[in-house]
Amino acid sequence: MSKPDDDASIVIPAQTDIPCIGAALRRTANLVTRVYNAYLAPAGLEVTQYSILRKIETGNAGSASELADIVGVERSTLARNLERLDKLGLVAARSGEGRRLVYELTPLGIERLDAARPLWRAAQQAVIDGLPPSYGPQIHEELALLWEAARFARRD
Repeated sequence: MSKPDDDASIVIPAQTDIPCIGAALRRTANLVTRVYNAYLAPAGLEVTQYSILRKIETGNAGSASELADIVGVERSTLARNLERLDKLGLVAARSGEGRRLVYELTPLGIERLDAARPLWRAAQQAVIDGLPPSYGPQIHEELALLWEAARFARRD
């Protein structure tokens, strides 16, 4: 008796999924955020707040929407953060062109940012020290590539 002609005896290994870039990036971002937050805690700031204060300090944003673009967050996320910073007395809104609001650092905001700056540098150095030598610039290049790839893949 002959064997039926079928491919049942051929074993094709299941294709393994490529690890999710989004999940890996979120996991890494969460850990890095915790590291920076721990370093910035003595100044009473979190890394997100520090970043927003630094961007406000430059004076490059003519509106909250422009500030959201510069910071790289959704407008609603920025609004929540600005509300917290305002309640802490670190920023104040003033009228800009038309209906625009422009945010400025208060004297307390400047003081807090000045206190946080060396703590941020220490966090930055600690993270860089955990990388292979001279890898700091390379990781920024790779993150820029990933950002461009995500912009290309984005569905608005």
